[in-house]
Amino acid sequence: FSNPTTKITPTMASRFAALAAMSLSLGSVSCFVVPIGAPLSLRTAGSALGSCLHPASARLAAPAPFAPLQRSLASHSTFKMAAAAGVPIIITGVNIELTPAIKTYVTDKVGNALSKVGRRVTRCEATLTVNKNPSIEKPAQIEIVYTVKGNVMRSSETTHDMYASIDKVVDSMRRKLRNYKERIIDAHRQSKPLAADFDDAEIEDFKLSVGESLGPAPTVPAVDMTVVKKKTFPMAPITVEEAVVALEYIEHDFYVFTNKTTGNVNVVYKRHAGGVGLIEPDTEPEV
Repeated sequence: FSNPTTKITPTMASRFAALAAMSLSLGSVSCFVVPIGAPLSLRTAGSALGSCLHPASARLAAPAPFAPLQRSLASHSTFKMAAAAGVPIIITGVNIELTPAIKTYVTDKVGNALSKVGRRVTRCEATLTVNKNPSIEKPAQIEIVYTVKGNVMRSSETTHDMYASIDKVVDSMRRKLRNYKERIIDAHRQSKPLAADFDDAEIEDFKLSVGESLGPAPTVPAVDMTVVKKKTFPMAPITVEEAVVALEYIEHDFYVFTNKTTGNVNVVYKRHAGGVGLIEPDTEPEV
């Protein structure tokens, strides 16, 4: 630790050492640079270290000659963007730099699709992932998970180009939202509880927007969604590890259980890409 203009006290040295130890604990060595002329303090050093770990949120940029010394240790980055639907879109990038252009593209396209259901959208998260394996033909994947009046919906697409993936996933969202609106319109017509919370003005808006951008609905065989069987079984609290073991011995792709640690109902499931996934309820209230 050295600085030509500031005396390094033992306390400052020990705290700078702690910052360096934090960098090393992340599995790689980072060089962080405080610009010449900037007062040396824990705050400036911490900001410089932060610029190595999270470049997009850096408050202090290194001078151009020293820029090659910086190394990003984060493969994930997350941003919250305002959308046309009125609900923030949380955008996360994995192995991809979330440039202003791509963030704006996601926000505009996804926000426009969600605006068709207005205030009923309460949450939206977009995850953009690039597979770095050169043998993968279509490495650009985007997954959108959005909540519409308590209903969690998911759309995912993978192509050779991230912008193409965004276009395709938005088309998928529009089809699902159109189907949702048609169900609500039909339920309102038959006075079913599904549409009880929707007023006449919303129903009219749904009727006007259905087919607005997609044209005539494609002919798709109707799927019978009637509940035809009900199962009841005891769910003694078990750990996630025990649930994963149980998953191996049942002839299903999922296993429902009561989490011994949290007391909540969870689900473990076999992922198409390999491994096991865990679904937990979000106990944080929606703002």
